[in-house]
Amino acid sequence: MPSKPVLSEADKKAIRKKLEDLCEECWIAQGYKKTGIKNLCDKADISIGTFYTLYPTKEDLFFETIMNVQRGLTEKMIDINRNSQTKEGFAQSMKILFREYDSKPFLYNVHTPDFQSFVTKIPEEMVKKIKLYSLDSFRQVIHAANLSLKIEETLAYGILSALLSTISAKEALSATCDYFTVYDFMVDSLVADIFE
Repeated sequence: MPSKPVLSEADKKAIRKKLEDLCEECWIAQGYKKTGIKNLCDKADISIGTFYTLYPTKEDLFFETIMNVQRGLTEKMIDINRNSQTKEGFAQSMKILFREYDSKPFLYNVHTPDFQSFVTKIPEEMVKKIKLYSLDSFRQVIHAANLSLKIEETLAYGILSALLSTISAKEALSATCDYFTVYDFMVDSLVADIFE
């Protein structure tokens, strides 16, 4: 009986990347519940056994996917703020983040039955990591922007998080106006009040 080929570290890294990209696409298109391991494996052209050598569960893949999306967004915001250490630069990074949220509903629409189904299947420590990563990202972006807060850090974080959550009202806003214009106006106004 022939032995199974052993995956190199480079192979594992490439397959993980492919699976995470597919997971993100499927999460956006059909949600967590409707995304099956077999479907992901078929699209990635790997066996189910290979999947399980890389991820113990479907939820581990989804967790890694959401964390990598958040890391990528944080890096993008840090780069913008390092290159433009102004209130306007910070506002621009928030506008880009809002548009990313718009294109990736699973990042903000955490109260849907689909997202709640995901959260109930992961350990509490993973849930905490997802939540704490956002605050830590905020701190990194503020540091890169080299701006001073006029208000307490957690209040600033709460205000900007609430502002981002207006994405959930986009359908209602779209009936009467351009929700991007509304968000951009609000972020420009708030950033002026939050930073020195």
